[in-house]
Amino acid sequence: MKFFAVAVLLAFVAVAAAQEGVGKLTEEQKQKARALGTECLKETGASEEAIRALIKGDDSQVDGKVKCFSKCMQEKLGFVENGKVNEEKVQNFLGKLIGEENAKATQAKCNDLKGTDECDTAFQIRQCYAAGHEGLDF
Repeated sequence: MKFFAVAVLLAFVAVAAAQEGVGKLTEEQKQKARALGTECLKETGASEEAIRALIKGDDSQVDGKVKCFSKCMQEKLGFVENGKVNEEKVQNFLGKLIGEENAKATQAKCNDLKGTDECDTAFQIRQCYAAGHEGLDF
């Protein structure tokens, strides 16, 4: 479970610690991420194994539960509210990681994606945000 908590932390809250210019997470942020990950696992029934694989770039195990896990995390982090992307919150987060201009361009490309349902939409947005930004794993 310890590995999974760290993986969730890296996958949905921040970038890899090795990425230049990114500060380290506080213990409070780590605890919050662990708690949110545990809540979302329980709520969605997603497989820890599938989440681990996704974090490593393998989406072969992605199913509806994994997509709903992504939606759950985005909602709990405040990135999605009432089914819509909270552009300001995402901009603040992404801007710190990839720079404000890159974040704006990424949002322009990703925020209006629509999937077959809310979980699929959240997953597509997650994939879009992560594409082309090495180390961006949320």
